[in-house]
Amino acid sequence: MKFRFLVLLCIFFCACSDNKTTLEIYHTGAISGYFYAQTFGEEHKSFGGLPALKKLFVNKQEPFLLFDSGNSFSVTREGQIAKLKGTLKLLSDLPYTAITLSAEDFKFGAEDINAALKDNKIPVIISNLKTKDGSIPKGIKDSMVVDFEGIKIGVLGVLSKNDFDNLVRSSGFKAYDEIESLKPLIEDLKREEVNLVILLSSLGFERQDKATSDKALLDELTDIDMLLGVGTKENVENSKVIINQAQANLQQVSMIDLTLNKHKQVSSYNTKDILLDISTLGEEDNLLAQVNVLKQQVAKTRTKHVAKIDNYLESEGQDSALGLYTAACIRKWGKTSIGLMNLEALGEGLPQGDITEEDLYKAFPFDDKVMFLKMYGADLFKALENNLISGHQAALSGIKISYDKENKIKKVVINGQELQKRQLYDIAMPDHLISNAPGYEEFLNMYEFKNTDRTVRDIVTWCLSRKNTDFNNKSAWQQI
Repeated sequence: MKFRFLVLLCIFFCACSDNKTTLEIYHTGAISGYFYAQTFGEEHKSFGGLPALKKLFVNKQEPFLLFDSGNSFSVTREGQIAKLKGTLKLLSDLPYTAITLSAEDFKFGAEDINAALKDNKIPVIISNLKTKDGSIPKGIKDSMVVDFEGIKIGVLGVLSKNDFDNLVRSSGFKAYDEIESLKPLIEDLKREEVNLVILLSSLGFERQDKATSDKALLDELTDIDMLLGVGTKENVENSKVIINQAQANLQQVSMIDLTLNKHKQVSSYNTKDILLDISTLGEEDNLLAQVNVLKQQVAKTRTKHVAKIDNYLESEGQDSALGLYTAACIRKWGKTSIGLMNLEALGEGLPQGDITEEDLYKAFPFDDKVMFLKMYGADLFKALENNLISGHQAALSGIKISYDKENKIKKVVINGQELQKRQLYDIAMPDHLISNAPGYEEFLNMYEFKNTDRTVRDIVTWCLSRKNTDFNNKSAWQQI
């Protein structure tokens, strides 16, 4: 009798355990170009990086899912050299189930994004982004369904519309309202009878500006089961939604351990952060070699001397010395009547003293090429007025513009002579401005153009190395 009871008890517990499923989810976000391990403290211990993350998974036998919440490369020099294309190539060496992109991942423009997505092997999910014609961008999905051992998991991704709209280089794409975009997609997933809805978000749980936050999403979208975001982990408790926010710079990876009952509903879960300690984990050799190539490229830029200057050239403000110098430089190099540099394309200022190649990459983070174009005076006048009204007062050389308090242009003088509506004027300017950049749309009304395939950074290097260092340029804009 006792033996029979024990057998029945064993069968009962086995049946119960068979009705439960465990699911491990790993989560990264805001990698920000920290592909490599960082060293800290007096003990010089190293933590983090993609090679260590890959090593964590190399010998892992149990099935798992791995997600990333975006903002993947923009902070470090290594990330800026890799851009999105190089970053996705590195991430493709890891077993990512899906990733989303942040608005910051689009900072280098549509050309960079399209090139990156062309050969990408990782599912990229962005639920509120479309092309200008309203279609889903090639290489991006608005949602996906993952089958994990019979559990159907719906995955969505969202970027900040507010942040995306503030980008200068987002031509070809349009971000839509986060909540209104997600609602119908969640309904579609529910019709597919998914067991779990996961949202990958780069918004941030709470925001100081008026932009939509993760908290606002969860207040409106009650059918989200798990939100994987970025940022601080403070004040993110939510009784109905599992929330995890990846810590920046990839020193650790989050793990969410779920238990699902026989109805495939989450019955319990716990989360923890796994420190990517190089001394215990090690690093995967092949991925480490790829990351080291980027580090070597950066190291070369830090030691390559370009010039020495006696002034600090600030990059901020409408009358920034760096913007005015750059406009004068590309005008002189191109032998044009006018030089134009859009201030949004500038990074950090150039320091006083020795200038290295790295300083120039920091000052000019984008690979904008110098373009020559010709415009009739009438179209040029409209372009300048539109730029003034929109608040994008570009740095200009070879021209003077007088305007009143109502932002009406009163007079334009080019090389000492007043602008003539029927005369052609030649201009040197960055090429991305002909991609319908906000505030520069009228420059599309050109008579002809030619792209030089030389970056603005290269031309400024040319000016500095030849000691063309007249830094006393005055603003072209004068309010009267």
